[in-house]
Amino acid sequence: MAPLTRRLRGACLGAILALPAGAALAQAPGPTATPAPAATPTPAPPRPRLLLFVSVDQMWSEWIDRFAPFYTGGLKRLREQGAVFTNAYYRHSNSETGPGHAVLLSGRHARDHGIIANDWHDRLSGAFVNVVDDPLQRPLPGPGRAGSPQSFMGVTVGDLLKRSSPASRVVGVAGKDRSAILMAGRTADAAYWYDSSFGGFASSTYYMRELPSWLTSWNAARHADALAGKTWTRLLPDEAAYLKHAGPDDVKGEWDNVDTVFPHRIRGVPPTREFYDDLRRTPFLDDLVLDVALRAMDAHRLGRDGATDILAVGFSATDSIGHTYGADSQELMDQLLRLDRTLGRLFEAAEQRAGRGGLLIGLSADHSSMPLVEVLQAKGVDARRVSPAVIRDAVTKALAERFPQAGELVRAFDLPHVYLDLERIAAQKLHRADVEKVVEDALMATGVVDRVYTSERLLGDPPADDPDFVLFRNSYFEPRSPHVIARLKRYVYLDDRPGGTGHGTVQDYDRHVPVVLAGAGIARGRYGVLCGPEDIAPTLATLLGLPYRVETDQRVLTEAVLGARAGGDP
Repeated sequence: MAPLTRRLRGACLGAILALPAGAALAQAPGPTATPAPAATPTPAPPRPRLLLFVSVDQMWSEWIDRFAPFYTGGLKRLREQGAVFTNAYYRHSNSETGPGHAVLLSGRHARDHGIIANDWHDRLSGAFVNVVDDPLQRPLPGPGRAGSPQSFMGVTVGDLLKRSSPASRVVGVAGKDRSAILMAGRTADAAYWYDSSFGGFASSTYYMRELPSWLTSWNAARHADALAGKTWTRLLPDEAAYLKHAGPDDVKGEWDNVDTVFPHRIRGVPPTREFYDDLRRTPFLDDLVLDVALRAMDAHRLGRDGATDILAVGFSATDSIGHTYGADSQELMDQLLRLDRTLGRLFEAAEQRAGRGGLLIGLSADHSSMPLVEVLQAKGVDARRVSPAVIRDAVTKALAERFPQAGELVRAFDLPHVYLDLERIAAQKLHRADVEKVVEDALMATGVVDRVYTSERLLGDPPADDPDFVLFRNSYFEPRSPHVIARLKRYVYLDDRPGGTGHGTVQDYDRHVPVVLAGAGIARGRYGVLCGPEDIAPTLATLLGLPYRVETDQRVLTEAVLGARAGGDP
């Protein structure tokens, strides 16, 4: 790592840690902390040697049980030995990859750390920027993204650990850069991610001057290229199991409505970008992530000494497969069965390194997803595919008719949301509220939006008739958020593609995710209490003996903590 980068990173983190949690960084009012009630003192268990935290990108909570008869590996272990929270929902509206991973190991929302989406419109440059873009860094080995957590103004469990235990090591490995980077935090020793520009794993000069030799050698072996011509077939030989638990293989609405049935072959040939990108739609990506994670575990000597270390691993194939084939597809079921075995190998390897009783495991997801539109329609649900142009054209037309001489008043669309050109509005001597009202009326007239939020509303008092208001306010960060934010109606999927599905809304099907803890200090059990991924960080901090300020919309999951129940909830 360059000395200047290290000094800047330490100075930034020191300033953040010096602030009360949520203070100064929040651009919208949020809950304030309340003192914890007195609790009966209980002996603190020894810190685990290794905290292994796993994020499964786009995972439904129900999959923990739905495919349980076929689990033999990591998911089986979590179900049988872990604390499984079945009623966990994100408490924010922007159910995207960036915001979810920013919450998982920080416990804070975009209102505090600024990660509002996977990308946002930058008002200074006039362009959209990616959540982990960092123009001050250089990609390693290149030519991919120079990623870093410079846009993340939060503090993770790993950051707290590094501050209290300088000998501890924190590493992130994932199929996506934002997954590895945002979970690892600002003071991580390293973050590595799959880069489809060359089919290997990358990092950036934020973490190191050059890639370590072990990863350079791994990339040189061209592990992705070895998958050329490989066919993805069902793991189980009997299709009857898939028909029973997932449904038919040939379903209208999957991906391009052409390549919808097993077997699937990776499109393209190496070294083309098409091949490396299409590989992400298969379980084989998770195999690569596992291999690099195991090598990183050894290279960084995680779990080898008395100082607690953290390895955050993001498995991303489920997201691409879910987007492509839908949550009720045979492909998705097969992916979960394979992921179960992948997790089993990861857990076993981590336990070998940390020793018996020295491993603490956490698992969750950054978001869930909407079921496939056509699957919902077959069940009689009013689900719709809607082109984004419906919203864009309605807003553009309404503004042109109401303010014909003003010119373009929209700076950018992040559909269904709108960034206004505030400078032009002021120059034309228009009232911002009048422009926002025209946009709101146009959005509501499309028939696919059921409520609209403006900056003034999100900075004001919560309306009594809107239980989702706090979720939108949690996702609101004034310097980056759109000026007019739309809430899509239930089961409206906004996309131009003929098939597939997605997420990103406030709806419960996008926010319901698994929360599972297992291993050192964890009391096994199944819990139906309402909770959320926001509760993971304070719970892990408690288990690691780290200082963490719990806010009123968080709690420590005392059900899962050995010895904590008698003392009550913090």
